Amino acid sequence: MKIKKFKKNKAKNSGFAAFTLVIFISTLMLTFTFMQGIEYSHFFDQTKTKEYRLMSYYSAYSCIDQALLGLTHDYFFLVQSEIEFPDLFCSIDSISDSSGLKTITVHGKYKNIFVYRLATARLYDDHLEIISIE
Repeated sequence: MKIKKFKKNKAKNSGFAAFTLVIFISTLMLTFTFMQGIEYSHFFDQTKTKEYRLMSYYSAYSCIDQALLGLTHDYFFLVQSEIEFPDLFCSIDSISDSSGLKTITVHGKYKNIFVYRLATARLYDDHLEIISIE
């Protein structure tokens, strides 16, 4: 009779060990899944930020176009304070003249990400020449 009791206790202990092992492995898998979720969300956040930065970059280029359009319309078009274009998500910061070259400073602002650009142009009587855009 003592042998039967011993086998009965052994069966109960092995079930408890298997249950503990299943709980431990499930916890590890849940932790790993949670960490992977954080990593993926961080990656998508970086991708979104890069996309917004690129959109701000091209929005700033739109403001350079607007400034050049203003210069072709009026040779003496100079900007001392910011001119904002809400539909284009950009602003013309300044237009200055130095030795025949017009320097245009603009920034694009999309989702609170600022990208600053600088353009240099030379105006002639009948046309405009873009020297550089940085």
